[in-house]
Amino acid sequence: MRAGALAGVRLQICGVSPLHALEQLARAGIRVRDVRKVSATRLNFCVKCKETEKIFAIFARSCYTVTRIENIGLTRAAAFLRRRPALIAGALLAIAIAAAGDAFVLRVRVGGSASRYAARAEAILAEEGLQPFALYSQAAAERAEAALLGLPGVAFASVGKEGCVLTVTLEEGASLPPPAAGADLVAPRAGVVESLTVLRGTPLAAEGEEVAAGQTLAGGFFLTEAGERRQTPAVARASLLCTYTEEFAGAADGESFRIRCIAAARLRAGGELVSSQCSVREEGGAYVCAVTLVVRVRVSVNLGE
Repeated sequence: MRAGALAGVRLQICGVSPLHALEQLARAGIRVRDVRKVSATRLNFCVKCKETEKIFAIFARSCYTVTRIENIGLTRAAAFLRRRPALIAGALLAIAIAAAGDAFVLRVRVGGSASRYAARAEAILAEEGLQPFALYSQAAAERAEAALLGLPGVAFASVGKEGCVLTVTLEEGASLPPPAAGADLVAPRAGVVESLTVLRGTPLAAEGEEVAAGQTLAGGFFLTEAGERRQTPAVARASLLCTYTEEFAGAADGESFRIRCIAAARLRAGGELVSSQCSVREEGGAYVCAVTLVVRVRVSVNLGE
């Protein structure tokens, strides 16, 4: 639809041979539309609002009489609203209330496999100023996500807003299956021995030593004074520091992108987070975030834990 058809004024011109009057308007550069013959001496037509004064001036001292009939389109709507300022004020107030309401947090909802931390999560959110009847802030949400990742066993945290509801998702990390009762204490993955306690059996690794996945940390045997080897179920526990690396692709770099990459890596790495590093590089029009995590993995045998 042409812009001119959205707004304008309907006029009526009266006189002998009104078509000649329209030709006069055309010579003056005035475009008319929707011309309708009312009678042999009367024509109705539409023009833009800004042309009306010019038309009245052209026919001010002529044998033609020009009458304004009505506003049309947006011009008519504007005139209607000008006569009803209370309606405009009410509409603007409703829009303002809706916009302001969407900017506020009216309720907090916590879900996910680690939702048992709902009370602690709400306390962390309140420290960042995210609580019912408070204004929502994306920066505060990102800080809260980083703090929520510090909860025990939480490997993924997300804080977002749906309407007036602040939605928090907490997921536990992938947990390692408990070791079966057996003779030896075995490393479930490669890492560095942080601590090793052997209550029964023989230690076969030392603190600070790098071990491979499946390597025996404590053997289910002991040596007698005579040097004889006797079998016994090992009773021991160990803590390993394991390194996990992964890369993620994204459309844009930013703090939120980095936090989500670290959270996703934690979800897959399991264990307790000790430290994290990430670097972002641009590759093929996208951004690649390389995440390196150090997680603590605890393992024990025959301790009933």
